[in-house]
Amino acid sequence: MLGITSLSEARVSRRERSGEKRTRILEAARACFGEGGFAGATVEAIALRAGVANGLLYQFFRGKDHLFEVVLQEVIADWVDAMAPRADANESASETLAGMFRRSVEFCRNHPLLPALIREDGALQLYRIRHAGRDFVQPHRDCVRGVLERGIASGELKPDLALVAAADVISQLQSHYSSRAYLRDPSYPDSPEQIEATIRFVLDAVQR
Repeated sequence: MLGITSLSEARVSRRERSGEKRTRILEAARACFGEGGFAGATVEAIALRAGVANGLLYQFFRGKDHLFEVVLQEVIADWVDAMAPRADANESASETLAGMFRRSVEFCRNHPLLPALIREDGALQLYRIRHAGRDFVQPHRDCVRGVLERGIASGELKPDLALVAAADVISQLQSHYSSRAYLRDPSYPDSPEQIEATIRFVLDAVQR
């Protein structure tokens, strides 16, 4: 029995070490992509930064494209987590919508990876970002719809809102103004005043 237990513990330990190495590689990849964009990062540089051999990196990832895809999916997931309503917050539907909007923009404004990607090939990287985030589009709409339904039930929001259309418009506005924050194009401002004006526009449209 002791031998079986020791073997099981050894397997768990190997899995833990393997998971730690994978995490280190992903952290190193985030840093390298954030500093040099996709083109400037190399498998060799990522492996060196992670403190692993190139061959070990390929045990976890097929190559730079695959690694980039995983990193981008993680960034999008972090973005969604940052934007999501706070479960422990005692706030109105209007406050929830405004908070989601502000946190989404703030995440994109402060995340170093997103603007670094856009520098080298904006069209390609925007496609990659949207592709990585495609699985979150409908859950985002559903989340906004849930907030709207809560506001209608409490009497805070207009009872005749077209829920599907309103949720789509609000989620699209959140995504669009968040993308402005990492595009950093002066033609498309994302100043705090601009964001607050957009939030006010949304709330005016849905509040009673």
